Amino acid sequence: MKRIFIDIILFLATLLLFVLHNYITLPAPLQLLAFKAMLVSAGILHAHIARKLLFPRVNWSEFRMTGLHYVTIAFYIVIIYAYSIGG
Repeated sequence: MKRIFIDIILFLATLLLFVLHNYITLPAPLQLLAFKAMLVSAGILHAHIARKLLFPRVNWSEFRMTGLHYVTIAFYIVIIYAYSIGG
């Protein structure tokens, strides 16, 4: 929970910005930045929850990277990338 706390706050803040229609007061580049920040935060949260449910626990303190390490890293990258270009 402490690893994704900042992403939860960022997602909720940008979501409220768009739900309450306060984004209209921002210039267009800041609207795009806020929208992308919301999408990336949602992607991080989705990837984190899905990984916790789908994959076994990964020991990151191991000296040698295993296939599970690479799958976990790829899983995060793919989901976050898909969310970030989805907007």
